[in-house]
Amino acid sequence: MEHMNVVIIGAGWSGLTLAKTYIQAHPDVDLTVLEAADSVGGVWASHRLYPGLRTNSILGSYENPDFPMTVNKFGVKPGEHIPGPVVHQYMTDFAKTFDIWRRIRFRTKVEEIQQASNGEWILTLTTSQSKDGKGTTTTKKIAVDKLIIATGVTGNPNMPDIPGADTFDAPLFHAKDFLQKKELLKTAKKVVVYGGSKSAWDAVYAYSTSGTPVEWVIRESGGGPCWMSPILVTPLKKCLEHLVLTRLLTLFNPTLLGNNDGYDFWRRLLHGTVIGRWFVGKFWGTLEGDVVQLNGFDKDPEIKKLKPWFSAFWSGPSLSILNYPTDFFQYVKNGTARIHYADITHLTRRTVHLSTGEALEVDALHCSTGWKHEPSIKISPPSLAAKLGLPTNSDEPSTNLTRVADKEILERFPSLRDQPKVTAKRHAVDVKSRKTPYRLYRYMVPPAATYERNLAIAGAVISLGSTVNAQMQALWITAYLDGSLQLPKSIDEIEYSTELSTRFGHWRYPADYGDRHPTLAFDSLPYFDELLRDLGLKFQRKGSWWKELLEDYRPADYRGIVDEWVDLQGTVARRED
Repeated sequence: MEHMNVVIIGAGWSGLTLAKTYIQAHPDVDLTVLEAADSVGGVWASHRLYPGLRTNSILGSYENPDFPMTVNKFGVKPGEHIPGPVVHQYMTDFAKTFDIWRRIRFRTKVEEIQQASNGEWILTLTTSQSKDGKGTTTTKKIAVDKLIIATGVTGNPNMPDIPGADTFDAPLFHAKDFLQKKELLKTAKKVVVYGGSKSAWDAVYAYSTSGTPVEWVIRESGGGPCWMSPILVTPLKKCLEHLVLTRLLTLFNPTLLGNNDGYDFWRRLLHGTVIGRWFVGKFWGTLEGDVVQLNGFDKDPEIKKLKPWFSAFWSGPSLSILNYPTDFFQYVKNGTARIHYADITHLTRRTVHLSTGEALEVDALHCSTGWKHEPSIKISPPSLAAKLGLPTNSDEPSTNLTRVADKEILERFPSLRDQPKVTAKRHAVDVKSRKTPYRLYRYMVPPAATYERNLAIAGAVISLGSTVNAQMQALWITAYLDGSLQLPKSIDEIEYSTELSTRFGHWRYPADYGDRHPTLAFDSLPYFDELLRDLGLKFQRKGSWWKELLEDYRPADYRGIVDEWVDLQGTVARRED
């Protein structure tokens, strides 16, 4: 059986950033990246670049801190959103620049993870190859010392189980496969787009701009359309993604992160007092009201159908940006895209039947119905999945730890008691799925295996500032796996910290995926701070108090962070000698 030292599963942002960081800290490491696809990128892999795909972020906000996306090389101008093919090329260049490319085994899928009695991880792999026009698949097992699962939470499609699907006799597919169905943009006379997420908006725009009429079905039993914002918001016309990563504004967000950062007094004032909560309400009301006004949700009866069903306060990173080159709403106003609030009850030949009684004759059903938010890898035995903090099908009884955590959360943030009446996104399609949430210390390490230091989960979190998040997690995991990261000495402290963060997601983002996996919006910067403090690194990096409060954080603010940590470890080693 082949033996490997460090294995990373997945070559998306998290996997590539982890490989770069681990190699930078340990140049002689035996490290391998296993990737099921035939290209890097994860959600930006070549087979997932559907028509019109581009980032919510603008140039300078979606890159690794140590690998700037320059105008000359990548052709994206300041203030522009980044096209999907450019992101894919950037990630390919990133892998080649940092000596990762030769370590990637493409078309190699991890089917199963087991743990041997000696603690090693046993992976069952299938590798696909093509020779003389014929495809072959081989299966093998490998033994691994240290394992990082970096498959993220947006790779396992959640397809609805619709009665009559086998009789539909037309393309029925998930948004993940839009690229493979792109001919529909030329051939389809009418399509149904099912769902209210950002990928649904993208699909509606792609079909509408190609002249294909769209029947847009948003589940009446679901969570409604997601919040979509113009990139510039508030009376000051500031970029939304920059506001989210501005320290002063993060103070208006309830969060358990960022304690002892010098701003605890202001957080207690804003969230622990009546007058403070009034100011917090005004902040969120201004932000939400500006989006409603700019989008014209209350000015047109058809556009109003896209007004979210819940306050922006309860929305996590599913809050997205209108990053289209032309006005999206014109296609709703002129009838190219017709909106239906309904569930799909069943399908017949080329016909989608709705709970309203309508029958829509179409040429395709495009499902933007989200993700299962769990690894597609089999964990054996099932009890191992629970040990690793991964979602399981087991019932989740309330424990005393849960009750204590809930009590602390609601005492510190009374505003979270008033939960919105909205269906959580995790239940919007598959009501039969009631999996337990991810339970990970610092959103990366299973409490039951924390002191073993041989496994970590990267990217099991949806956050704004995702490329910086990938770098912060990569550095933390590197230090954790090589033993240099100091952990709490008490397992009780680790377990309670994990329970507190898990339950906080349940209370803070009930309209998003908060009760399934870590979800961070205005919490992103405090999370980065937390990880840097664990590592003993400087987290306030602006140079003056007023810049620290008023300037947003971008990837460039963390440039050289890995070298800082490597230097710090050298200094610590010399002191110990």
